[in-house]
Parts: sequence; C-alpha cells; structure tokens
Amino acid sequence: MKAVAYHEYGAPDVLTVIEMDQPEIGENDVLVKVGASGLNPVDTYFRKGVREVPAFPAVPHFDLAGTIVEVGAGVNHLYPGDRVWATSVMGGTAKEYASVPADKAFKLPEHLTEAEGAAVAMAFMTAHLSLYYRANLRPHETVLVYGGAGAVGHAAIQLAKQKGATVYATASSNEKADICREAGADDVIIYTEEDIVSKIEDLTGDKGIDVILDMSLSENIKNDLAMIKVGGRIVTIGSPENNTPELPWRELNQKHASLMGVLLFTAPPIELIKAGRDIASLLEKKTVKPHLAKTYTFDQAKTAHQALEDRIHDGNIVLVP
Repeated sequence: MKAVAYHEYGAPDVLTVIEMDQPEIGENDVLVKVGASGLNPVDTYFRKGVREVPAFPAVPHFDLAGTIVEVGAGVNHLYPGDRVWATSVMGGTAKEYASVPADKAFKLPEHLTEAEGAAVAMAFMTAHLSLYYRANLRPHETVLVYGGAGAVGHAAIQLAKQKGATVYATASSNEKADICREAGADDVIIYTEEDIVSKIEDLTGDKGIDVILDMSLSENIKNDLAMIKVGGRIVTIGSPENNTPELPWRELNQKHASLMGVLLFTAPPIELIKAGRDIASLLEKKTVKPHLAKTYTFDQAKTAHQALEDRIHDGNIVLVP
C-alpha cells in the first residue's frame, strides 16, 4: 500500500511517498481504508524531532476518516462497510490502510465527507476535553477562546455554545473574526487592533472570564490572569513559543485560579470514549461541524506540512491518498 513517510527528522522536504505492507489488526481493532488523513500541529513536532518517533520510516498523522474493511474478533459494535472518523494513539494514518483501536473509532454521519471526517478528531476531542472534562464548563458561564478561527478554537466555540455559555474569541483579522462569529462566538476581539484585557473588562462589566482556553500560554499567561474571574479556570492547550513559561504565582493565587493542562494522547480512556460519543452525536444532529480548510494529496504532503507551519489556512488540513 501507499504511505507518506519520513526516514529522518527535518523540514517538510523529508516527507516522501513509499510502499509498505498493509497493517494487521488485533482482536479489538478495526482495519480502515483511509479516505483522508488529518494533519495537526503536533504532527510537525514529531517530524522535526521535537517529539521522538518509535522508529523510522515513520508515517505521520493521528486522525483519519474512512471505511472499515475488517474488524477484530472482539469488536461487536462496528462492521465492515461502516464509515468512521477516528484518532489513533499509535499514529500513522497517512497511508491507504490503518489499524485503529475500535474504541477510538466513531461512525461518520452520511452528510459529512471523509475529508471532513478527518478534520474532526484532534480538534473536537481536544476542545471537548478542555471544556467538559478539565474545566467542567457549566451553563451560562463565560468562555474566552484564543484563536477562534483555528481548528481547535473553532470546535471549542461550537462546543461551548452547546453548553449554553457566552463565548468570546480572539482573531487577528476581520476575515478570521467572521469565521468565529459563524461558529457561534458572541463577540470577537481583533487583537491586532484592540487590547484584549480592556475589551474583556468592557464585555464582562469588569467581572472577568470563567474559563479561558489558551493556545499559546507563554505569550498570554499575564493577560489570562488579569482577565480570569476569581475562582476561574485556565486550560493550557498549547505553549509552542516556550514550553517552560514563567509562572506569575502571586497573580494565580490572588485570583484563586486553576491552571489546567490537557493532552489528547494521555487523557483517560473513558474520557476519550465519552468525548468521542458525544461529538459523534452532535455531528449526527448537525449541531456542530468540522472546519475543513484545505485538502491535499499524499503526493503533496510536503506542501501541506509547509502550509500548516506557515499558517496559510484557517482550520484543518487533510491529506487524501
């Protein structure tokens, strides 16, 4: 079968298309004919060696959508012919066939394409875990989502609105602000033109924010602690500029605030299953939708990875065989 792979760490040009054996499945796995493979920022970290891969050649990506062609002996809720979206903790979805744990695969509604399905898993599950598992978001609370036009941010806006929250988002341009509003944001702060802290003070009547989802903690932590309500929760989805930011401990204590981590790869299995089932239900009801930005072919993997690193597109990028 055909697969995207890299034999050494490096820039996008280390990616190539190779032939490899079709994977075998275990008792509790399903074999999926991949219709699309989702690309996320974490995939570039592995490719560059910021995070290590188990061995070379390494096949990138964790998310996929496609059609089941075989099920393990212990699988009794999925069947050959079912279309699914999934995330694989073992990685390696940029190939024509992928083995996926059955409990990480969820049925893809008929109204969504496989490309759209591949844009679901990491974005929506990260947003779901952040809001519902870590922050325990309650109805009528206020939420600030950094980067609301991005994949995780766009999902978070929709999921927070499903909970009955008032949602504010940040964006760098009017075009991206429109994407946030379309997702359901009650107001959008264009941070290139407005001071975020002052705008949040105006929007909340100086009460502050209950829950903040931060995509780049090292850059925003001081503002977060200025904006968070007493007893509020800050969920740290990412800190790409600096993985070891300085902690303003006094401000954290004064606000009685909680600083929470979240990582899809290490989340408790039961929480992943709960999140996946809830997201699948919302997708089926058409109350949320994925944010597919661009589709590339396997042969265009280098271009796709470079586009992600250059932030050319808003939303998810996927590769199709």
